[in-house]
Amino acid sequence: MSEAAPVRAAGVEAVPAPATAAERPRALTPAETAWVVLLPCALAMAAAILLLGPPLGHLLVRPGSDALWPLGWWQTKGTAEPVKNGRYDLALLAPVVLAGAILLGARRPLRLRPRTVRALALAGQAGVLALVVAGAIGQHRIIQEGRRIDPVFGGGLLAAAAALLALALLALRRGGLAGRVARLARERPATRRACLALAAVFAAIWLLDGVATDAMWEDIGMLNWMPSGAYAVLDGRTLLVDAHILYAKLLPYPTALVLATFGATTLAFTLFMALLNLGALLAACAVLRRIVGSVYGLALFVPFVALSGTDHGMRLASIWPMRYGGAYLVAWLTARHVDGERPRRAWLVFLVAGLVTIDNLDFGLGALLGAVAALLCASPPRTLRELARLAGSVAGGVAGAVALVTAFTLVRAGRLPDPAVLLEWPRIFTGLGLLSLPLPTASLDLALYATLVAAIAVAAVRVARAARDVLLTSMLAWSGVFGLLAASYYVARPDDLKLVALFSAWGFAIALLTIVCVRALAAREWRAPTLAELLVLFAFALAVVSLTGMRSPVPRISAIARGGHASFRGRIAEPFVSRFTRRGDKVAILIAEGYRIAYDLGLDDVSPYESENAVVTRRQMATLVDAIERAHVRMLFTPNPGWNPVGDSLAPNAHLRVFLHRGYRLIATNGTMLAWRHAR
Repeated sequence: MSEAAPVRAAGVEAVPAPATAAERPRALTPAETAWVVLLPCALAMAAAILLLGPPLGHLLVRPGSDALWPLGWWQTKGTAEPVKNGRYDLALLAPVVLAGAILLGARRPLRLRPRTVRALALAGQAGVLALVVAGAIGQHRIIQEGRRIDPVFGGGLLAAAAALLALALLALRRGGLAGRVARLARERPATRRACLALAAVFAAIWLLDGVATDAMWEDIGMLNWMPSGAYAVLDGRTLLVDAHILYAKLLPYPTALVLATFGATTLAFTLFMALLNLGALLAACAVLRRIVGSVYGLALFVPFVALSGTDHGMRLASIWPMRYGGAYLVAWLTARHVDGERPRRAWLVFLVAGLVTIDNLDFGLGALLGAVAALLCASPPRTLRELARLAGSVAGGVAGAVALVTAFTLVRAGRLPDPAVLLEWPRIFTGLGLLSLPLPTASLDLALYATLVAAIAVAAVRVARAARDVLLTSMLAWSGVFGLLAASYYVARPDDLKLVALFSAWGFAIALLTIVCVRALAAREWRAPTLAELLVLFAFALAVVSLTGMRSPVPRISAIARGGHASFRGRIAEPFVSRFTRRGDKVAILIAEGYRIAYDLGLDDVSPYESENAVVTRRQMATLVDAIERAHVRMLFTPNPGWNPVGDSLAPNAHLRVFLHRGYRLIATNGTMLAWRHAR
């Protein structure tokens, strides 16, 4: 018989024993709130993405009357994907919803039993683990036609990262190793200088891979597109007016100045790009140093560079520095401002961020909004007046950037910049779906997304509990916002190049999250790491083992010294063009090196586009035809439709029919190019 039976027999109800203090409901901490609300927020946003993504996408993505043209050309493959874009726009709101729930929970804390909290937190961490594992198992790089090649991180690298993490955790738990490392890493002026020198040398070794000479033109791959903006400026074109350049919109001006001063060669161009990249990497290093000191900053910086350079990710100027250079400059200025150093006026940060956004819209906008998030975290506005002050700084800085670009363009070209030119390529890639590919169901992008969302969530937790290291909080917010918005570059066309291009943003967020995890583990004497901490540290270990991709600089230096093994294709085209032109002639040279050939021969290339490959709609063809007719162009040069070497493209016959209709007649060919003369 149970002990309660006599009580029931006496007609008296049994009174439950009072709950112990450990079992009573209690207010949740911000970190506990984050894990408790994670799954509900994720499920709610997943439903919104599934149901609301299609109508939102169709509302936002409207191609209008334009379309990709001509049909059947490989360069105009792809279709508009409003559903994919609408769903990703909603996915961008998921971390905002999560952060809002965390901050609301800090003001009105939830009260739950500890057992319930543990169960919900474990479920949330299991959900994150499932997302990351799905990305790791399904990781592949999609290229044209959906063909798969080797994973970015093979089983060997994953195993090496796991082993490295296990050894590190075991070593740090024994023998006072962490204390000895801390003493050795103490910040001193000599240590700071030595670490800066080591960081510069290490980064320079990785960046050598992108340096080339004219004879090594083909070694870089796609390099023929990269300098087009600078040569267009040298040819007298003005970006955002009569030069519709695909990549950077402002960087070509200082690049053109460098080429005009030191020689308009591939070596001068790639060296200048490498110097800009070095500055961008050292800016990221400076942010890490401000947070953790020089030695620890260097320890974080080295794997960050290795991850950024995965699969030669820093050799293409269209990514480094045309996308990342300005972004890390904004991060550095934001960190200095938050840390109380110059620039002390917030509007100056947003002035630079505005210029970076105009230069490259996809990564620049992420850097700008990341700076907004960082300042909100550094000093959360308590009144509408404080919020209005920050909004005024943002608006003032951006307006100043617009005013500077407008004034410069007006002085140079006598015309105002055309916003339609700034938005032309985003409209073509997003609204028309140029070269689009579907997002993979499960790939490494899931791990990237989880990391960037985690950076924002951790920043929100730190704001909620008023963490003392405001700079770390701010840069976590910056990295998450920047990375998620920059990822739109990958979402539009999820191929291997775009995925690797995001690794630097991913690595920066990993480095910052690693700081949070290491500090938390050190406070617990390196015992009982949580599942979330293990995931972050495993990602950092993966960045460390990426150092295996580092190559000796000696072969590259030797190749640069002897001039490489491939010839500059312009040397084939220039004699052909010079046969039909005289110095000062107005021409249109519609190949990737056209602006450079015109500059070398003293011609005036009036084409608004870098090559015929960049003319992918009827509207663009109309713009091209208008430019050459307004300038009374007599000679026109196009690729030969019958020439199709690996890595190049054909001029579509539809384009050639337009030129014939406009009075141009084919007069010669050299096998790779066609020469057209106007009949007048």
